[in-house]
Amino acid sequence: MNIGTIIKNLFTGMWEDTRAVSPIVATLVLVVVAITGAAAVGTIMGTFSSDVSDQSNTGELTSASSTEILIAGSTTVQPVSELLAEAYMDEHQGVKITVQGGGSGAGVSSTGLDIVDIGAASRDPKSEETAKFPDIKTHKIGGSAVVVIVNKDTNLINATKDVINDAYVNHSFGGNLSTITKVFDRSEASGTEETFCKWIGNTTFHSDVVGKSGNAGVLKAVEDTKNSIGFVDFGFADGSDDVIAIGLIDGGKLYSVTEDNIKDQLKTDGTSTVTYPYKMARPLNYMTNGEPNSMEQAFITFARSPGAATYFEECGYFPVTSIA
Repeated sequence: MNIGTIIKNLFTGMWEDTRAVSPIVATLVLVVVAITGAAAVGTIMGTFSSDVSDQSNTGELTSASSTEILIAGSTTVQPVSELLAEAYMDEHQGVKITVQGGGSGAGVSSTGLDIVDIGAASRDPKSEETAKFPDIKTHKIGGSAVVVIVNKDTNLINATKDVINDAYVNHSFGGNLSTITKVFDRSEASGTEETFCKWIGNTTFHSDVVGKSGNAGVLKAVEDTKNSIGFVDFGFADGSDDVIAIGLIDGGKLYSVTEDNIKDQLKTDGTSTVTYPYKMARPLNYMTNGEPNSMEQAFITFARSPGAATYFEECGYFPVTSIA
Protein backbone atom coordinates (compact mmCIF):
# COMPACT_ATOMS: atom_id res chain seq x y z
CA MET A 1 0.00 0.00 0.00
CA ASN A 2 1.61 3.32 -1.03
CA ILE A 3 1.66 6.37 1.22
CA GLY A 4 -1.08 8.15 -0.70
CA THR A 5 -3.42 5.21 -0.20
CA ILE A 6 -2.54 5.05 3.50
CA ILE A 7 -3.37 8.73 3.96
CA LYS A 8 -6.57 8.47 1.93
CA ASN A 9 -7.68 5.49 3.97
CA LEU A 10 -6.82 7.33 7.16
CA PHE A 11 -8.96 10.33 6.24
CA THR A 12 -11.92 8.22 5.18
CA GLY A 13 -11.90 6.38 8.48
CA MET A 14 -10.15 3.00 8.24
CA TRP A 15 -8.59 3.58 11.66
CA GLU A 16 -11.45 3.15 14.08
CA ASP A 17 -9.38 4.26 17.07
CA THR A 18 -9.96 7.98 16.57
CA ARG A 19 -7.58 8.86 19.41
CA ALA A 20 -4.69 7.73 17.17
CA VAL A 21 -5.57 10.01 14.24
CA SER A 22 -3.61 13.09 15.29
CA PRO A 23 -0.11 11.56 15.61
CA ILE A 24 -0.58 9.48 12.46
CA VAL A 25 -1.75 12.50 10.49
CA ALA A 26 1.16 14.58 11.76
CA THR A 27 3.72 11.98 10.77
CA LEU A 28 2.28 11.28 7.32
CA VAL A 29 1.84 14.96 6.48
CA LEU A 30 5.53 15.55 7.18
CA VAL A 31 6.48 12.61 4.97
CA VAL A 32 4.29 13.71 2.06
CA VAL A 33 5.40 17.33 2.24
CA ALA A 34 9.01 16.18 2.28
CA ILE A 35 8.40 14.06 -0.80
CA THR A 36 6.43 16.58 -2.84
CA GLY A 37 7.63 19.91 -1.57
CA ALA A 38 4.06 21.13 -2.17
CA ALA A 39 2.74 23.27 0.68
CA ALA A 40 -0.73 23.16 -0.81
CA VAL A 41 -0.86 19.39 -0.35
CA GLY A 42 -0.35 20.00 3.34
CA THR A 43 -3.29 22.42 3.27
CA ILE A 44 -5.54 19.74 1.84
CA MET A 45 -4.36 17.20 4.40
CA GLY A 46 -4.94 19.62 7.23
CA THR A 47 -8.50 20.16 6.08
CA PHE A 48 -9.08 16.44 5.76
CA SER A 49 -7.71 16.01 9.29
CA SER A 50 -10.21 18.57 10.56
CA ASP A 51 -13.01 16.75 8.79
CA VAL A 52 -11.96 13.47 10.40
CA SER A 53 -11.87 15.17 13.81
CA ASP A 54 -15.35 16.64 13.29
CA GLN A 55 -16.71 13.26 12.26
CA SER A 56 -15.11 11.61 15.28
CA ASN A 57 -16.73 14.12 17.63
CA THR A 58 -20.16 13.40 16.20
CA GLY A 59 -19.71 9.65 16.01
CA GLU A 60 -19.81 9.61 12.22
CA LEU A 61 -16.42 8.04 11.57
CA THR A 62 -17.20 4.82 9.73
CA SER A 63 -15.38 2.22 7.69
CA ALA A 64 -14.21 3.36 4.26
CA SER A 65 -15.83 1.78 1.26
CA SER A 66 -16.02 2.13 -2.49
CA THR A 67 -19.00 4.46 -2.01
CA GLU A 68 -16.79 7.29 -0.72
CA ILE A 69 -15.09 9.79 -3.04
CA LEU A 70 -12.57 12.45 -2.04
CA ILE A 71 -12.24 15.45 -4.41
CA ALA A 72 -9.69 18.22 -3.83
CA GLY A 73 -7.69 20.88 -5.64
CA SER A 74 -8.63 24.03 -7.54
CA THR A 75 -10.64 26.63 -5.63
CA THR A 76 -12.11 27.61 -8.99
CA VAL A 77 -13.52 24.13 -9.55
CA GLN A 78 -14.53 23.73 -5.90
CA PRO A 79 -17.90 25.58 -6.02
CA VAL A 80 -19.22 23.54 -8.94
CA SER A 81 -17.80 20.34 -7.43
CA GLU A 82 -19.79 21.03 -4.28
CA LEU A 83 -23.01 21.49 -6.26
CA LEU A 84 -22.33 18.39 -8.36
CA ALA A 85 -21.54 16.33 -5.27
CA GLU A 86 -24.73 17.40 -3.52
CA ALA A 87 -26.86 16.62 -6.57
CA TYR A 88 -25.14 13.26 -7.14
CA MET A 89 -25.55 12.20 -3.52
CA ASP A 90 -29.24 13.12 -3.65
CA GLU A 91 -29.66 10.73 -6.56
CA HIS A 92 -27.38 7.99 -5.21
CA GLN A 93 -28.21 7.22 -1.61
CA GLY A 94 -25.29 5.73 0.31
CA VAL A 95 -22.64 7.56 -1.74
CA LYS A 96 -20.51 10.05 0.19
CA ILE A 97 -18.52 12.72 -1.65
CA THR A 98 -16.18 15.10 0.20
CA VAL A 99 -14.98 18.24 -1.64
CA GLN A 100 -12.00 20.37 -0.58
CA GLY A 101 -9.87 23.16 -2.09
CA GLY A 102 -6.10 23.57 -1.88
CA GLY A 103 -5.25 24.90 -5.36
CA SER A 104 -4.67 23.32 -8.76
CA GLY A 105 -1.09 22.33 -7.94
CA ALA A 106 -2.29 20.45 -4.88
CA GLY A 107 -4.99 18.82 -6.98
CA VAL A 108 -2.39 17.42 -9.38
CA SER A 109 0.04 16.31 -6.66
CA SER A 110 -2.66 14.74 -4.50
CA THR A 111 -3.98 12.82 -7.49
CA GLY A 112 -0.54 11.58 -8.46
CA LEU A 113 0.20 10.50 -4.89
CA ASP A 114 -3.19 8.76 -4.69
CA ILE A 115 -4.22 10.87 -1.70
CA VAL A 116 -7.52 11.82 -3.34
CA ASP A 117 -9.81 9.89 -5.64
CA ILE A 118 -10.41 12.84 -7.97
CA GLY A 119 -8.18 15.89 -8.24
CA ALA A 120 -9.42 19.22 -9.58
CA ALA A 121 -7.48 21.79 -11.59
CA SER A 122 -8.39 24.95 -13.48
CA ARG A 123 -5.66 24.17 -16.01
CA ASP A 124 -4.07 21.22 -17.74
CA PRO A 125 -1.24 19.39 -15.92
CA LYS A 126 2.20 20.82 -16.67
CA SER A 127 4.85 18.80 -18.46
CA GLU A 128 6.91 18.46 -15.29
CA GLU A 129 3.84 17.21 -13.43
CA THR A 130 3.01 14.58 -16.05
CA ALA A 131 6.66 13.51 -15.99
CA LYS A 132 6.48 13.05 -12.22
CA PHE A 133 3.01 11.48 -12.28
CA PRO A 134 2.73 9.72 -15.65
CA ASP A 135 -0.43 7.80 -14.72
CA ILE A 136 -2.61 10.88 -14.27
CA LYS A 137 -5.64 10.95 -16.56
CA THR A 138 -7.36 14.27 -17.29
CA HIS A 139 -11.13 14.57 -17.73
CA LYS A 140 -12.37 17.96 -18.96
CA ILE A 141 -15.65 18.93 -17.33
CA GLY A 142 -16.00 22.56 -18.38
CA GLY A 143 -14.28 25.87 -19.00
CA SER A 144 -13.96 29.41 -17.74
CA ALA A 145 -11.61 32.39 -17.89
CA VAL A 146 -9.59 34.69 -15.68
CA VAL A 147 -10.73 38.30 -15.48
CA VAL A 148 -9.09 41.43 -14.08
CA ILE A 149 -11.25 43.16 -11.50
CA VAL A 150 -11.25 46.58 -9.83
CA ASN A 151 -13.26 47.96 -6.94
CA LYS A 152 -16.61 49.33 -8.14
CA ASP A 153 -15.68 52.86 -6.99
CA THR A 154 -12.60 52.89 -9.23
CA ASN A 155 -13.16 55.00 -12.33
CA LEU A 156 -11.88 52.34 -14.70
CA ILE A 157 -13.49 50.22 -17.41
CA ASN A 158 -10.52 48.83 -19.36
CA ALA A 159 -6.73 48.64 -19.37
CA THR A 160 -3.91 47.42 -21.59
CA LYS A 161 -1.93 44.28 -20.86
CA ASP A 162 1.28 46.33 -20.59
CA VAL A 163 -0.18 48.69 -17.99
CA ILE A 164 -1.56 45.77 -15.93
CA ASN A 165 1.80 44.01 -16.15
CA ASP A 166 3.52 47.19 -14.89
CA ALA A 167 1.19 47.34 -11.91
CA TYR A 168 2.01 43.77 -10.86
CA VAL A 169 5.68 43.58 -11.73
CA ASN A 170 6.83 47.12 -10.89
CA HIS A 171 3.98 48.36 -8.67
CA SER A 172 3.81 51.31 -11.04
CA PHE A 173 0.48 52.81 -12.06
CA GLY A 174 0.56 54.58 -15.37
CA GLY A 175 -2.00 55.18 -18.05
CA ASN A 176 -5.55 54.61 -16.92
CA LEU A 177 -4.41 52.76 -13.78
CA SER A 178 -3.27 56.04 -12.22
CA THR A 179 -5.99 55.83 -9.54
CA ILE A 180 -4.95 52.35 -8.36
CA THR A 181 -3.18 52.16 -5.00
CA LYS A 182 -3.51 48.48 -3.98
CA VAL A 183 -2.76 45.31 -5.95
CA PHE A 184 -3.85 41.80 -4.96
CA ASP A 185 -2.83 38.35 -6.16
CA ARG A 186 -3.02 34.75 -4.90
CA SER A 187 -1.07 33.72 -1.83
CA GLU A 188 -0.86 30.07 -2.91
CA ALA A 189 -0.06 28.18 -6.10
CA SER A 190 -3.12 28.24 -8.32
CA GLY A 191 -4.26 27.68 -11.86
CA THR A 192 -5.86 31.13 -11.79
CA GLU A 193 -2.56 32.88 -11.08
CA GLU A 194 -0.64 30.72 -13.55
CA THR A 195 -3.16 31.62 -16.25
CA PHE A 196 -2.85 35.33 -15.45
CA CYS A 197 0.96 35.13 -15.46
CA LYS A 198 0.98 33.48 -18.88
CA TRP A 199 -1.09 36.35 -20.23
CA ILE A 200 1.02 39.22 -18.87
CA GLY A 201 4.25 37.31 -19.57
CA ASN A 202 5.71 37.49 -16.04
CA THR A 203 5.74 35.17 -13.06
CA THR A 204 7.42 37.36 -10.42
CA PHE A 205 5.41 40.13 -8.79
CA HIS A 206 6.50 43.20 -6.83
CA SER A 207 6.87 42.70 -3.07
CA ASP A 208 4.08 45.22 -2.43
CA VAL A 209 1.53 43.03 -4.21
CA VAL A 210 -0.64 41.48 -1.46
CA GLY A 211 -1.51 37.79 -1.57
CA LYS A 212 -4.95 36.49 -0.63
CA SER A 213 -6.21 32.93 -0.31
CA GLY A 214 -8.26 31.56 -3.19
CA ASN A 215 -10.52 33.33 -5.66
CA ALA A 216 -12.83 34.21 -2.78
CA GLY A 217 -10.02 35.88 -0.85
CA VAL A 218 -8.92 38.05 -3.77
CA LEU A 219 -12.50 38.95 -4.61
CA LYS A 220 -13.27 40.06 -1.06
CA ALA A 221 -10.06 42.08 -0.85
CA VAL A 222 -10.91 44.03 -4.01
CA GLU A 223 -14.55 44.42 -2.91
CA ASP A 224 -13.42 45.92 0.42
CA THR A 225 -10.57 48.11 -0.86
CA LYS A 226 -11.07 51.30 -2.84
CA ASN A 227 -8.78 51.90 -5.82
CA SER A 228 -7.67 48.27 -5.87
CA ILE A 229 -7.09 45.70 -8.61
CA GLY A 230 -6.89 41.91 -8.69
CA PHE A 231 -7.72 38.88 -10.82
CA VAL A 232 -10.20 36.06 -10.26
CA ASP A 233 -12.16 33.51 -12.21
CA PHE A 234 -15.04 34.94 -14.23
CA GLY A 235 -17.57 32.99 -12.16
CA PHE A 236 -16.54 34.81 -8.98
CA ALA A 237 -16.56 38.28 -10.52
CA ASP A 238 -19.86 37.66 -12.29
CA GLY A 239 -21.62 37.14 -8.98
CA SER A 240 -20.37 40.32 -7.29
CA ASP A 241 -21.94 43.78 -7.37
CA ASP A 242 -18.89 45.36 -5.73
CA VAL A 243 -16.30 44.82 -8.48
CA ILE A 244 -16.00 45.56 -12.18
CA ALA A 245 -14.44 43.04 -14.58
CA ILE A 246 -12.59 45.44 -16.84
CA GLY A 247 -12.09 45.10 -20.58
CA LEU A 248 -8.64 43.91 -21.64
CA ILE A 249 -6.69 45.66 -24.40
CA ASP A 250 -4.35 43.13 -25.96
CA GLY A 251 -2.47 43.76 -29.20
CA GLY A 252 -4.34 47.02 -29.70
CA LYS A 253 -7.77 45.35 -29.57
CA LEU A 254 -10.31 45.70 -26.75
CA TYR A 255 -11.85 42.46 -25.48
CA SER A 256 -15.00 42.91 -23.40
CA VAL A 257 -15.75 40.51 -20.55
CA THR A 258 -19.00 38.79 -21.50
CA GLU A 259 -20.28 35.23 -21.25
CA ASP A 260 -20.60 34.97 -25.03
CA ASN A 261 -17.06 36.23 -25.68
CA ILE A 262 -15.52 33.79 -23.21
CA LYS A 263 -17.64 30.87 -24.38
CA ASP A 264 -16.78 31.55 -28.03
CA GLN A 265 -13.08 31.71 -27.16
CA LEU A 266 -13.31 28.38 -25.30
CA LYS A 267 -14.78 26.79 -28.43
CA THR A 268 -11.62 27.59 -30.45
CA ASP A 269 -8.53 25.39 -30.61
CA GLY A 270 -6.98 27.56 -27.90
CA THR A 271 -3.97 28.75 -29.89
CA SER A 272 -5.14 32.20 -30.98
CA THR A 273 -7.15 35.09 -29.58
CA VAL A 274 -10.57 35.49 -31.21
CA THR A 275 -13.15 36.94 -28.81
CA TYR A 276 -11.13 36.96 -25.55
CA PRO A 277 -7.37 36.68 -24.84
CA TYR A 278 -6.80 32.95 -25.34
CA LYS A 279 -4.18 32.76 -22.59
CA MET A 280 -6.83 33.93 -20.11
CA ALA A 281 -9.33 31.20 -21.07
CA ARG A 282 -8.81 27.78 -19.49
CA PRO A 283 -10.34 24.34 -18.97
CA LEU A 284 -11.83 23.02 -15.75
CA ASN A 285 -10.55 19.50 -15.20
CA TYR A 286 -10.97 16.46 -13.03
CA MET A 287 -8.01 14.08 -12.75
CA THR A 288 -7.59 10.47 -11.67
CA ASN A 289 -4.53 8.39 -10.91
CA GLY A 290 -4.83 6.00 -13.81
CA GLU A 291 -8.13 5.07 -15.37
CA PRO A 292 -11.01 5.91 -13.03
CA ASN A 293 -12.71 3.06 -11.22
CA SER A 294 -16.41 2.50 -11.77
CA MET A 295 -17.43 4.80 -8.91
CA GLU A 296 -15.18 7.64 -10.02
CA GLN A 297 -16.21 7.20 -13.66
CA ALA A 298 -19.90 7.37 -12.76
CA PHE A 299 -19.42 10.72 -11.02
CA ILE A 300 -17.22 12.14 -13.81
CA THR A 301 -19.78 11.04 -16.40
CA PHE A 302 -22.47 12.82 -14.37
CA ALA A 303 -20.33 16.00 -14.22
CA ARG A 304 -19.94 15.93 -18.02
CA SER A 305 -23.60 15.21 -18.75
CA PRO A 306 -26.13 17.73 -20.13
CA GLY A 307 -28.07 17.43 -16.90
CA ALA A 308 -25.13 18.88 -14.94
CA ALA A 309 -25.02 22.07 -17.03
CA THR A 310 -27.20 24.00 -14.61
CA TYR A 311 -24.64 23.62 -11.82
CA PHE A 312 -21.85 25.09 -13.95
CA GLU A 313 -24.08 27.96 -15.02
CA GLU A 314 -24.99 28.67 -11.40
CA CYS A 315 -21.29 29.21 -10.69
CA GLY A 316 -20.75 31.34 -13.79
CA TYR A 317 -18.84 28.56 -15.60
CA PHE A 318 -19.42 26.79 -18.88
CA PRO A 319 -20.18 23.06 -18.96
CA VAL A 320 -18.23 20.90 -21.39
CA THR A 321 -21.43 20.29 -23.37
CA SER A 322 -21.59 24.01 -24.29
CA ILE A 323 -17.97 24.48 -25.37
CA ALA A 324 -17.10 21.17 -27.03
